[in-house]
Parts: sequence; C-alpha cells; structure tokens
Amino acid sequence: MNFRRYLYRGKENVLAQSVLLAIAYNINKLHFKNQGGRTG
Repeated sequence: MNFRRYLYRGKENVLAQSVLLAIAYNINKLHFKNQGGRTG
C-alpha cells in the first residue's frame, strides 16, 4: 500500500481514515496468505 497523506481534516476524519487503512492492510495481508496456501 502506498499511503502518503491523509485526505481529510479533523481528528475524527483522520481517525476514521486510519481505521480504514488498517482494515485494508489486514485484508490485503490475508488475501496474499490465502493465495499462497498459508492460512492458519
């Protein structure tokens, strides 16, 4: 993932975007583990 900066202003918006980035990162990680057959 190529994250460079937050797109929104304000504490709540930055927090929401951080949560979405974390979810996307984890889904991406699970996807590649599943493709390689390394699911636990």
